[in-house]
Amino acid sequence: MVVLCAVGAVMALPASASDPALEEIYVLRSIREPQAPTAGWCASSRTGFDPFPSDAERFFSFWSVRSRPEDGRVVDAKAARVAELRACFGPTGEPARQNFHAEVRLGAISFRGSGECLALMIDFPESGLFPVRCQLVLSGLPAPFVGGLLTTNTMTTRAAFGGDTEPPGYTQASIATIRLWRARPGR
Repeated sequence: MVVLCAVGAVMALPASASDPALEEIYVLRSIREPQAPTAGWCASSRTGFDPFPSDAERFFSFWSVRSRPEDGRVVDAKAARVAELRACFGPTGEPARQNFHAEVRLGAISFRGSGECLALMIDFPESGLFPVRCQLVLSGLPAPFVGGLLTTNTMTTRAAFGGDTEPPGYTQASIATIRLWRARPGR
């Protein structure tokens, strides 16, 4: 249920010309890939919640995207494979909400996240589709990072794997934003 998409590579945005960049921002597309689950990987001791009885463990590749500089419209949603995410999902007290735990490898760095996904609508914008939003609070980041946030805008369809939707014509699975934060120097 997660899609990550990187516009170019990293966008380092300094607070001012004299301040160092305190965050890195990635916009990526995720594609769910078939991969056999590992026994016990989604255990509650790792994730903090009980996993779904089946299909709890999922694997996603992340791809950089290219956009038009004049308006930000994505023109290539699968430019290069840049990351991967291994996830566990589990039920909550609300059918539309799921627990979400993930471990991410982005280039040379690895980290994890805990959060949730929420199904927003059913059979929208047409039958067989349902948009979902997910978020993870990131931890376990290497220095100099102190934390981060991953959010997704996801389109879930009857097609379980790959980037093609059923019905066709939409980008599956997610477009995601990853923000990684550094501590301000001297603090």
